[in-house]
Amino acid sequence: MAKKKIILDVDTGSDDAVAIISAVLSGEFDVLGIVCSFGNQPLKYTVPNTLQVMELLNSDIPVFAGFGVPIAQDLTPGRRMNTLVKEAGGVVDGKEVEVHEKSFSYLPPAKTKKAMEEHGVSWMLRTIKKSKEKVTVIPVGPLTNLATVLRMDPSVADNIEEIVCMGGGVYVHNITPLAEINFYNDPEAAKIVINSGVKVTIVTLDATHSSWFGYDDADKMEKIGNPAAVFAANMLRHRISSANKIGTRVVEKSALHDVLAVCAVIDPSVLTDVRHQKCDIDIGGNFADGALIVDNRPFAVPENPTYIAYKGDGEKLLNMLCSHLENF
Repeated sequence: MAKKKIILDVDTGSDDAVAIISAVLSGEFDVLGIVCSFGNQPLKYTVPNTLQVMELLNSDIPVFAGFGVPIAQDLTPGRRMNTLVKEAGGVVDGKEVEVHEKSFSYLPPAKTKKAMEEHGVSWMLRTIKKSKEKVTVIPVGPLTNLATVLRMDPSVADNIEEIVCMGGGVYVHNITPLAEINFYNDPEAAKIVINSGVKVTIVTLDATHSSWFGYDDADKMEKIGNPAAVFAANMLRHRISSANKIGTRVVEKSALHDVLAVCAVIDPSVLTDVRHQKCDIDIGGNFADGALIVDNRPFAVPENPTYIAYKGDGEKLLNMLCSHLENF
């Protein structure tokens, strides 16, 4: 049976790194390429971070730089000042603490892997259009790259099997009281993607926070013993510790958000509550900027094939991830 063709679209911070490892080591995918965007860190960091991971895996999957700015958000001066933003970092005891490091301290800098010269959006468009089989796109950062592809040539949608993205929150939010960071970082892009007519499954913060991990789970990963497993365990520990230090988490748990999206493509049953619902993205530039708005009224009829994931099976997710790490 042919492997599912996928494209990963990442803003490589800690959970993206583990998601890339999971996708590559799973053996389930033909990973056509990895496109980077801004998000957890600026593009100048997310690209080399991705290359660090690829060097760890000794993988020849091509890596491309995509967009480093949102489609329209930055065109309105002071737009981000209209929201109550909580950055994913801070200074504790005089030291900078970040959930997503600018460079992974647990890995050496990439020495042999280089990003491709072609722009990631051009490559994505060409690759999807020319593929003999439909391609599944897994964006786990801002949706800028994919939205631009869909705007450049809307017919590309015909050759996309589905989009499984990590983003949004219905009852759980992080960057603002109403928004999740990926959708907040480019609200217009998120709106374009969910209204594209392609089947979209949104793996929300509700789902990822219902299937998060603790230090004991990191220990289980580390016991696998290979470099990929040790790195994944360290990433999880770093996420838990950093979030606790800067006050964004009050429990010693952290979600590996992007891993859930990857594993949902392999086995959709890892998402245990998925609803076909009418929804939209707020692009008003005010307090709700980037919010995922779901119409729960009983008469609301979904206009697009957009599915909202509310819960994940944490035990199954951990077992899937560990089985992938064992393949290193």
